[in-house]
Amino acid sequence: MATSHEGVSPETVNIIQYLKNDSGFERLMTGMLDLYNRYGRCFSAVRLPRPSLEEETALSVLFKRDYYDQALIRIGLAEFERQIQKIFAYEKGLDSVLSAYFGQPVSTLSEPISDSPRYKDAFARAIRDDLLPRFEETPAAAWLREILAHMRRTYRQWADQFPHEPEGVLSLVAKVCEVINALPQGQLVRLSDFADMHLNDARALDFHSQLGPLFLRALAFKFEAAVPTAPEDSVRLYLQAGLLSDGVISQVTLRGIKTDDMACNFYDQLGEAHVLTLENICRLNSVHAYGEKVFIVENPLVFSALCERLSGHNCTLVCAAEGLNPALERLLSLCVGSGAMLYYSGNMDYKGLTLADKVYLRFGKSFVPWRYGRADYELLFTGNDYLLPDDRKDLAMHNEELASLLSLLRKRGKTASSLPLVSVLAEDIIAILGLS
Repeated sequence: MATSHEGVSPETVNIIQYLKNDSGFERLMTGMLDLYNRYGRCFSAVRLPRPSLEEETALSVLFKRDYYDQALIRIGLAEFERQIQKIFAYEKGLDSVLSAYFGQPVSTLSEPISDSPRYKDAFARAIRDDLLPRFEETPAAAWLREILAHMRRTYRQWADQFPHEPEGVLSLVAKVCEVINALPQGQLVRLSDFADMHLNDARALDFHSQLGPLFLRALAFKFEAAVPTAPEDSVRLYLQAGLLSDGVISQVTLRGIKTDDMACNFYDQLGEAHVLTLENICRLNSVHAYGEKVFIVENPLVFSALCERLSGHNCTLVCAAEGLNPALERLLSLCVGSGAMLYYSGNMDYKGLTLADKVYLRFGKSFVPWRYGRADYELLFTGNDYLLPDDRKDLAMHNEELASLLSLLRKRGKTASSLPLVSVLAEDIIAILGLS
């Protein structure tokens, strides 16, 4: 289809040429035009059953994601819009792209989103007319516009509640605006102290409180994170905002670290393991690992056995039995910040590999897969093997060594306890650190 680019911005022309030069986008673009005309906005998702190789390649390159060998590919219009804006530094919306691509205008809502009855217009007007002018020149203004843009989904709970309690709902939003504008800068403050200082209620911002869910959505928007669905995720998001929640929720077991804080030197005692809460770790300004190496194991029995075998030796051991929770993430960040490498040896099953890959994604070049080879895998079969459940066909690893082990696991169809590796793990630590 020949399309005239007269009157179209250079940025739009670049995007259209990119899309038209690849036949893999044709079916997607047609589907997005149909959905946009149907709903009058960037809504819903295009379903591409039995995608061709050209479609798989085009989408994998655009989204930097593996779309190969899938029976169905689902692409959300909003997701496509964000990716185009990100890659091409494009400030306009999907409607402009579709109009230029097809050479025809697309349907839009007959009235602005904030005035449409379908979008809880009373709540939208209250935010637009009452709150936005009040917080216009503050960080909270961007979040208020986010509410207007995603009222049907992310903020539907409050939009549905507004007709029944208009003053109460508007008050909740205003309070969240105030605390978002008052977030601590460059320091950690206890969540309860922060809430007491700004709201006169120490529990007002807890994730289970009346304000908590709305506050977490505001933080998720501010720090471009997913809205938390579990307490651990909430703790991690609070921490990004400089707020320290109850550290007992998140903890990690370790042995053998050095700190610059003389009051915390008891963590350095030979052979002794300590359980540190997130609050304990946040009190440390720096953490140093012996030999600038941190040895991480997932199985608590393996951790305990290594502590016993290495008694009398200076080495840093960490147990990741509770996953990459905020306490472990904070501890490892401090270690990596002081130049340490992370040697990671987890369970050889789907759950273990998933955790290892999460650590790799978080710490990148500081992550060293430890005992994840074919020979190590074969060592585990000592009469204590288990059938591998066939329920994670979509699982994929970002680290090459972990990906190779995943392929081997699927081929063999079994996993086993990692306890048989204790002796070689201990020998590795002694050799890597040059201990005698």
